[in-house]
Formats: sequence, structure tokens, C-alpha cells
Amino acid sequence: MFGYSLKLLGSNWQKALKLFLYYIVVGGICFALFLPAFFEFKALFITNFKDAMPLFSGVFGNLPLGDMFARLINISYQTFLGAAVQNIGLFIYGLIVIFVFFPFLINLGKFAFSSMLYSYMTSLSKIGFFSAMIKTLSKALLYSLCKTIYNFILWTIVFVACFGIGMIPNAFFTRYFLPLVLFVILVVAFALNQLSVLGWMSALIVFDCNVFSAYKKGFKAVKRHFWTTLAVAVLCFFWFWLLTFVFGFYSLAVLIPFVGILLCVQNMAAFFSSQGMRFYYTSTNILTPKKLEEVDNINKTAYIL
Repeated sequence: MFGYSLKLLGSNWQKALKLFLYYIVVGGICFALFLPAFFEFKALFITNFKDAMPLFSGVFGNLPLGDMFARLINISYQTFLGAAVQNIGLFIYGLIVIFVFFPFLINLGKFAFSSMLYSYMTSLSKIGFFSAMIKTLSKALLYSLCKTIYNFILWTIVFVACFGIGMIPNAFFTRYFLPLVLFVILVVAFALNQLSVLGWMSALIVFDCNVFSAYKKGFKAVKRHFWTTLAVAVLCFFWFWLLTFVFGFYSLAVLIPFVGILLCVQNMAAFFSSQGMRFYYTSTNILTPKKLEEVDNINKTAYIL
């Protein structure tokens, strides 16, 4: 199914490019909104992250990867703590902009992109990005809010765990085991999160039901191809975090939108397949799930007889 997802992405690269540009626009908006917090904590940021910038360079840095992560986690902790003490109001405001408002807007864009894919997959229909966003806005708003809250709670738990592990005062563990432990935690956590929400947006678009019914339908769809879906999710996030660890956190500027777009396509393709629905993956090719192939063969045999 992943191969068909790549072909579907290739057939809709213009739509994907629009979502990528949307990422950039939303990033600019959120950066502008973050400026009051940035100027308030400017001295703190400059002091702490002047030494941290080389730590974003992955395996190409001057330090062993484990030591780099430990120092980066410690600097981040000191920055968070210092900002909270200096101005708790602007500190919370900054967190909301980065971890709530930004993903909320991104989820709206993903919903519009997935709606465009739905039109293509079912009838090769073309619809503009902003037309799709306006058309689906009423459903997308509640979905984006629910998913943002859901992810915020989950990622808070995951990153608090990573911070705690990264601050273990053991030089041997830090240097030789910390990168592996963090890598495993992040891959497993992101893969399980992907499984838990994979069919949510797709069910909402396909069945036009409410947000909570869509989550149940999406979760049932995942169970039908659980191991295949799990394997794809683990593989995807394995490469995502491997590239991040190798090339550093600067690579996230490209990896986050690319993987986000790819997962939108994969989610729609996997959901269609789980429901036994035919869909176009190119302008001239239709994928027919095995269940429907069996029905077609039975009907053809009955017709011959």
C-alpha cells in the first residue's frame, strides 16, 4: 500500500506543493505572533542558545551524539525554567503559539489537502486548496482542535520523559546509550500516535460524520490492517528520526512538512483500502482492494453461468 501512496503523491505533487507552501506561511504567521515572547526573553535566548547552536548539527558536530543531546536537553531546560521565572504570562503565551496554535493551523491545512485527495481518488475531480479549506472549515475546526489537544497531551508526556532520561547524571550512559534510548522512544511514540489517529481525518471526510464517530470508525479501520499499518508507521518514523539525528535538528524544517504530507496521503490510501473502496492512484489507474476483486470475480462467474 505504501508504494501506491507514493504513486498517489506523485500524481498530486501540485497539491502537495500547496500544502508545503501553507506550512511556510503558517510558520511565518506563528513567528510573527511569537515575537513579543522572543523580545521579552531575547537576552535569555541569546545567552543560552549561542552555545547550543553547534549542538543542532547531528553527527557532524564536534561532540559525541550522546553528549550533544545531554547538553541540548540541559540548555533547553534552563531556558524554559528561566523564561517561566522571568515572565510566566509571556512564557505560556509563547508555548501556546508554538505547540497549540501552529499545529492547529497545520491540521486545518492537512484537512483541506486530504479533502482534495478524496476528490481526486474518487472521481479525479480537481479542487483548489483554499476552496477545499473553506468548504470543509466547519468540520476541520473541531477536528483540528481535538487533535491538537490530543497531541499536546501525548507529546508533553513523551518529551518530559525524554528530558528526564537526558538528564540522568551518568557519563557512560549519556555517551553510549542516550542516543539509542531517545531514538527508540521517539520512533515508538510517533508510530503508536500515528496508529491511534490514522483513520480519524479520513473517516471524517469519507463518511461525513461527527468528529467522535469518525475517530471510532478510523480506529476500526486501522485494526483491519494493524500489522501492515504498524510496519509502515515504524519505517516512516525510523527514517524521520534517523535523518534528524544524522543531519541535526536543522533538517526538521524540511522533514516535518515532507513527512506530514506523505502521511496524509498514506492515511487516505490506507483508509480507502481498509474500507474496500476503489480509488484512483494515477489519472489512468485504479486500485481495487482484494475484497472487491473477489466480489467482482464471483459476479463475473455468476454471469457466465
